[in-house]
Amino acid sequence: MRAGRLWHNRGMRRALLLSAALILLAPLAGCTARQTVARATGTVVDDFLAALNAETDIVQAREAAATLFVMIEGLLRADSANADLRRAAAQAYGSFAFAFLEEKEPARARAFYKRGRDHGLAALEAMPGMGGLLAGDAAAQREALARLREEDLPLLFWTAYCWSGLVNLSRSDPDALADLPRAEAMMARALALDPAFFHGGPDLFFGVYYGGRSRLLGGDPAKAKIHFERAVAASGGRFLMAKVLMARYHAVQAQDRALFDRLLKEVESAPAGLLPEEALANVLARERARTLMKQAEELF
Repeated sequence: MRAGRLWHNRGMRRALLLSAALILLAPLAGCTARQTVARATGTVVDDFLAALNAETDIVQAREAAATLFVMIEGLLRADSANADLRRAAAQAYGSFAFAFLEEKEPARARAFYKRGRDHGLAALEAMPGMGGLLAGDAAAQREALARLREEDLPLLFWTAYCWSGLVNLSRSDPDALADLPRAEAMMARALALDPAFFHGGPDLFFGVYYGGRSRLLGGDPAKAKIHFERAVAASGGRFLMAKVLMARYHAVQAQDRALFDRLLKEVESAPAGLLPEEALANVLARERARTLMKQAEELF
């Protein structure tokens, strides 16, 4: 199995490097030629993201991601107006920051979230009618967001995901905290468009949003519980990270030790291959569940 993963990883890198070489070798006078190569290659970026998400070896996934970032940035140099590539960048940077950097390298995580947010915002602001998304007041932003439709949801979700991650890791920065209402409004629109998107991702956001703060700062255990339950239900309980986050941000907030223990035991005992397309997230969820179990006496 490991030999197979190594072959896959090397094959992926060869494909990415070949694509980069094609872009560099495109005629200097042919900007259109470079864009054509970038767009043809860009269509497989989502396949590479899917392969990373399905990886069961954490080390392999982290190593492969580094090549993918360089590739996406290279493609965007050739085709900067490509909204699909901007969305892929936001998804890749945000997912990597959450999976590998937040707990041990928060400074790098902030930088990755910022990159992802900036890519997403660049694509959103280029869309018609989005002038009030950042420049206007709350009413102008709501008006702009109301124009977005379900086909815009992936870009909207991953941009808001990165922005909220950046704010969460910048709590000592007043300017960053001032951006939270905008990120929240964007995720509220994502929730309205499709609460089940990315295994209940919009509901997970609001579960953490209401569960990760005191009542004085807007926390609400009852609202957190509703959103977390919806998020868990969205995947039929197969996306294990939803249960880990519910244990960490709702059970701890409500001081419900029985719920905390039950959720984490369900994650630990879940069978392998439960959600193959999100194998990496589920492997990471098991790791975090074990860590939280060791911290239980400090949390309750």
